[in-house]
Amino acid sequence: MTVDNKDAQKLDNIFEKERKRLKPMTIEEEYRNADVPMPKGTHDLEEIIRTLETRNEYLHKHIEKLTNEIQEIRKDNKHLAQQYDDQLRQFRNKGMI
Repeated sequence: MTVDNKDAQKLDNIFEKERKRLKPMTIEEEYRNADVPMPKGTHDLEEIIRTLETRNEYLHKHIEKLTNEIQEIRKDNKHLAQQYDDQLRQFRNKGMI
């Protein structure tokens, strides 16, 4: 598909109209989208920081717990796979399979 100058000019006009129509987000919209309360002063910022640090600490502990659970499940899975192989080998040796 080729675009001549007339088509290119039309596209430029459309893009320019859209750029003028769209406005950047306000600070309030930015905070709302980030799901963080809008600070009202220095004290609020310090409170928000403490809240976020607490959440961060909790999430790191939760991730560590989940990681440990995954490692335990993998170890159990290997153990069960070994038991299955041993049982299957016993059945074959006895001629049941």
